[in-house]
Amino acid sequence: MTISIKIKTNEREVKKKLNLFNRKHAPKAMANAINNVGHKVVKAEVAQLKKKLDRPTPFTTKSIVMPKKFQAKPNDLAALVFVKDIAAKYLRYAYSGGVERAEKTSMLVPVTSAGGERLNKYGNIIGLKSKKVDSPKNITFANDALWKNQAGGKRKLLAVAKPFVQHRKILDFFQIAKSVVNSTYKKELDKEIRKVMSK
Repeated sequence: MTISIKIKTNEREVKKKLNLFNRKHAPKAMANAINNVGHKVVKAEVAQLKKKLDRPTPFTTKSIVMPKKFQAKPNDLAALVFVKDIAAKYLRYAYSGGVERAEKTSMLVPVTSAGGERLNKYGNIIGLKSKKVDSPKNITFANDALWKNQAGGKRKLLAVAKPFVQHRKILDFFQIAKSVVNSTYKKELDKEIRKVMSK
């Protein structure tokens, strides 16, 4: 699943506002404005990830990008902001909701009441690698669940194995981007045009 948005401009409308000399420089001004807005979109998307998700990892927050090769140029007035494919595979549930099905028979889902134990600072299960548990001796897997062995023979439930998880949509990638574009593009374009006209 590809999660992306393309930022474009109305080149003809902008050139109408400039004299003949400055029209030659208009494409560069528009390209710069688009890229400035694109960087703002990336920052806004990352800020919302941090706000809405429970302790997203740096890998996740750095997955929203606008690489240089996808930035606007005077001869190509469009920039592309997107989520890297590897992160889009799991972030699609945050952006679209839906049912996540286990790749095999089941997957471990942390239990909220676990109180944060056996979870790292990003909220992920410690020792959970490739859907398998590699945990210390006080952690056991039994009855389709992950348990912490406590004093007195007691156990505390940390995670349960489920065939699927129902996710609800908590982020709107396109609305976040659209809001930034609508509120900042004209300002950025005016700023870049003034730079052109001052030369």
